[in-house]
Amino acid sequence: MFEIDGMFVVDPPVWSIDCASGSVNCLCYSNYGNQVALSSDPGEVSIYSIYDGNHLTTLKQTYTNYQITNVHYHPVEENLLLASSKDGFMLLFDIYTGEITSFSRHLGSNLLTMNIDTYGETFAIGCADGSIRIYDLENLQRTKALVKMTGRGAGSTSMIYTLLYYPDDSNIIISTSGSDRILFWDVRTGNSERSLIGAHVRGNGIDIYQNSIITASFRDCKQLEVWDFGTAKKIRDFNFDPPSGTKQANLNCVSVAKNGLNVVAGGAVTNQAQAFDFSKGNSIGFSKPGNSQITNIAMSPFGSSFVLGTENGSVQCYAIRVNQNTA
Repeated sequence: MFEIDGMFVVDPPVWSIDCASGSVNCLCYSNYGNQVALSSDPGEVSIYSIYDGNHLTTLKQTYTNYQITNVHYHPVEENLLLASSKDGFMLLFDIYTGEITSFSRHLGSNLLTMNIDTYGETFAIGCADGSIRIYDLENLQRTKALVKMTGRGAGSTSMIYTLLYYPDDSNIIISTSGSDRILFWDVRTGNSERSLIGAHVRGNGIDIYQNSIITASFRDCKQLEVWDFGTAKKIRDFNFDPPSGTKQANLNCVSVAKNGLNVVAGGAVTNQAQAFDFSKGNSIGFSKPGNSQITNIAMSPFGSSFVLGTENGSVQCYAIRVNQNTA
């Protein structure tokens, strides 16, 4: 018999690759955690085995040569993957055949972020002008446009860095902006009904588990925080404390396991990721320091590994293991 006595990040990484084209713009795990999809080359999505980093396939198309901003596996149909490009293309791939099953295009301001609801029925895109558009995932037709934020601020304060659906209600969308407000949108009214103030989110610096919102802020203190969805009040902090001793580890990405076991965050300056036991809040380990900032990060659905991508195209996968005390 044995009992769990904490977790730890295994060093060195299980595997690492270098993308010659440059920055890793987006990455995500498959639903079963056996694959990771990422984009570094303009207009292409590459898929790798999570176990050994073996390249499985590259999804290509002829519609756009712009940067792929987001990739997400279909929550129900494992063979489908949705990708979005900066110039507005939305492409639904069959990863087994490499074919595009359907596509659409948003005409207007740059498409910066995209996410799919929990049930695989709709997806949302966030644009540089602060607007959000809702699409039916089956036919990629737009069904709703949420009003953009108003005001006289610069465009950088209204642009949406990232968005996600509230897991229990697809009518609620949570988005981040340059104004340091996290907005809670109601699809039924088309408006942002309330906001959360305090996080300085840039990049993919927000995730959610049940009623806990996790934010990674691009600043040198109180970088990693947990907020209550219902009250928008802060619950607690994680002590992001890299081994180098510097506190100026500005964060720009965070990811929590689907089962709520672990959370991992990374960013610039120290160019390291740090993983935590989500419920206890204690650190379970770090990635190796890199020579460029971490641009994207993803925790596996079951909290057993995480993958990070950097500005210079490096991709690394770290395993998370359990200490076992025999009884």
